[in-house]
Amino acid sequence: MQLEKKDINIFLMLWIKNDPDLWGELRDIQIKILLDRIVKEKSYAELAKENGTDEFVMKKIFEAILTKIDKLISADVARHLRTINRKLDARPDKPFDVIEVYLN
Repeated sequence: MQLEKKDINIFLMLWIKNDPDLWGELRDIQIKILLDRIVKEKSYAELAKENGTDEFVMKKIFEAILTKIDKLISADVARHLRTINRKLDARPDKPFDVIEVYLN
């Protein structure tokens, strides 16, 4: 089955904005960065420019967010977010628009 990326983005956005555990552990800016990177598929350069830092620092900040999710919320969630992040890094000029989902 193929799912449109926009549908996945809506789900991710709703999860990020409504998960009480996530809001309990992350600060507002960390949640904004998570949304911008995972849902809006912004590059580290875009994030760095918006947050007044450089790309290297933004990568470290994002990795720290994922580490916090890994330790305090769910290792599985962090692993999947890292997978999405790696795919975004691999194709920064052409974000994916369809996701394959295998039901078996």
